Amino acid sequence: MKKIIAIVLAALMLATALVLASCEPADSKPTLNVYTNAGFAPYEYLDSNGNVVGVDMDVITYIGEQLGYKVVINDIEFNQILNEVANDKFAVGAAGMTKKPARDEVALASDIYATSIQYVIAPKGTFEAGAVVPAADVVSYILGQSAKAIGVQKGTTGADLAAGAVEGTDASTMEYSNAIVASADIGTTVSAVIIDKMPAESICSNNANLECWQLDADVESYVMYFNKEATELVAQVNEILGQMIADGKIDEYTVNHSSGN
Repeated sequence: MKKIIAIVLAALMLATALVLASCEPADSKPTLNVYTNAGFAPYEYLDSNGNVVGVDMDVITYIGEQLGYKVVINDIEFNQILNEVANDKFAVGAAGMTKKPARDEVALASDIYATSIQYVIAPKGTFEAGAVVPAADVVSYILGQSAKAIGVQKGTTGADLAAGAVEGTDASTMEYSNAIVASADIGTTVSAVIIDKMPAESICSNNANLECWQLDADVESYVMYFNKEATELVAQVNEILGQMIADGKIDEYTVNHSSGN
């Protein structure tokens, strides 16, 4: 009898373990912390419900699902993203980040998944339609305005470009958390804003008084940045990124997020 009871108890324990395993919550997945700045449409922005959405969020969420991670999105200041990544092995900076040697020193870059160019935002008619504008011409323009400053998003390529352009002149740059906030000050605190192409176009599409023009500048390459120790994770990410590019998936995300933002 004791032997039978022991067998029954063992069977019950096994059944219970199987049930518990099948009911294991999704939260038990390893967490991938995504750091971004939601003022850079169409790559990252807030939807009508206040959720962070965009091309980068779709890309990294898809990658996370493929690799079995629970993706947690953190909306922070752009210039703090690499600090967070450097301190967390399971973190990624996904924020339309241009690949730069200075960033490569503190974080590990993924393969390139998109390219961009810098644009200038100013009142309609400031420059000729379709013109490719030298940064020096932007400075000449703002020097003739009451607000002799160019608005930039802190920590971006546009901020570096603008700082170099105003050096040695009476013009200056003014840093903002993002280009949306900066553009709202055009005509008061700043006279123009420099930011990447697609965010510039998104801002101008939502403001009838503003227009944007391509700057005469180098083409930039967007990557995602990971912790220096996450070499295996980056290799996995690059494999999926390559397939997504080949399948046109990133182009699809870009089209989906490029209207109405």
